[in-house]
Amino acid sequence: MVWHEVSGAGRVIARGRIVALPVVFLLILGLVLLDATPWRLWVFLTVTSVVVVALVRDFFWLEHRPLTSRMIPYVLAPIIVLHTVIILITGGVESPFLVLYVVVGMVPAMTIGRLKPFLAMASVPIALLWLFSVGAVTGLLPNLTPDLFGPQRGFGQNAAYVFTQATVFTVATLIGGVVILTVRAAVERTARSAAVMRHELVRTMHERNSDLLSLSSELAHELKNPLASIQGLSTLVERKLPADSKEREQMKVLIGEVKRMGTTLDEFLNFSRPVVGLSARQVHPAAVMAEVIQLHEGIARQRDVTLSFDGGTVEPIVCDRRKVKQVLINLLQNALEATPRGGEIDVSIEPSAGDGACFIVQDTGPGIADDVRARLFKPGATTKAEGSGLGLTIARAIAEQHGGTLTLESGEAAGCRAELTLLARPAEPALNGGSASESPGASAAGSSAAVGVTGALAKERS
Repeated sequence: MVWHEVSGAGRVIARGRIVALPVVFLLILGLVLLDATPWRLWVFLTVTSVVVVALVRDFFWLEHRPLTSRMIPYVLAPIIVLHTVIILITGGVESPFLVLYVVVGMVPAMTIGRLKPFLAMASVPIALLWLFSVGAVTGLLPNLTPDLFGPQRGFGQNAAYVFTQATVFTVATLIGGVVILTVRAAVERTARSAAVMRHELVRTMHERNSDLLSLSSELAHELKNPLASIQGLSTLVERKLPADSKEREQMKVLIGEVKRMGTTLDEFLNFSRPVVGLSARQVHPAAVMAEVIQLHEGIARQRDVTLSFDGGTVEPIVCDRRKVKQVLINLLQNALEATPRGGEIDVSIEPSAGDGACFIVQDTGPGIADDVRARLFKPGATTKAEGSGLGLTIARAIAEQHGGTLTLESGEAAGCRAELTLLARPAEPALNGGSASESPGASAAGSSAAVGVTGALAKERS
């Protein structure tokens, strides 16, 4: 985590170098142009051109990949070369830019964060610093001071001053690097401690949620039996009441409410229990969809809704027929409830990527409101007066269990467009199913396996 932040800081520094480079270039160019010796200009232009290319390379390099410890030497090398050229043409040991070696020497401490690599990389600018100092004192280096700073050599001939300056810069580089390493180590320890605490908090919350979910499931199971008894006894009492009596109408309302409570408990139990493995076998998408439409033809006629179906020419897929049918029933029921009288529902099946199948249910209802879109697949989110808000959550979990997707979007003109996309074969075969074929001549498809999506349900609960 800390290295990721350092990598981001490295990219910011790389961008900053590109921005600051023209300013430094113009400053140094002005100094060398005011000098009578042309070699400074040629050295500066030649070396700077090469270094600029390297810096631009580093900029685009870091834009497309994270900064790693192995990249640090390649990033620092052109910086050291550029600073050395600047120091060389502006006076060597008497250059006002000599302090840049201190900054360059401390950069590895921040970017790498380890003592030995820091000392190894910081030794390069420190060695160059002492090379300039020894060369100036012994006279091995000529007078490098530009004419703008004065034609005479200044303190560069004073050995005590030069070596004191080199010692101070060296000590400052090492102490600054150690301070940076210490601060970075403290930050890393704090970050690790915070990460551990966060992990423990998430684990504790997950365990508590699991306990609450288990308790809720047990409670739902306990409520189902009394509800079944109440429903049975209420039905017996309702039959004994006079046909046109007010008491019988009230009893019908009671029975209806009990049934609704039972349906809600069933949906909650389906949501709370882990999704079991797939009983996968080869099925024809058109055959499954035709069964679902046949189940809802009566409801469609009662509501004066036209159902049209285009099975297409999609090849058989391997899936859990019962679960896919459950998802399609949910989608078609939602479409029927949303479509007004005289409306239409178009159901079609199209091929999807990888020889899969895409089930499409398009209605002519009001579409999806903006305030509903954000919470569409969240547990408990529903626009129905008597809905539990778990149907779409379970449907999407089943789609993801098959390695597919479930999306709902407003249509181009009006209504809602629901798309269930399934792969030709799940990512892993189901453990508890067999291979079979629903049509004559279809070959038996592979073995079965369990593909759990408890994580998908947990994601929806969080």
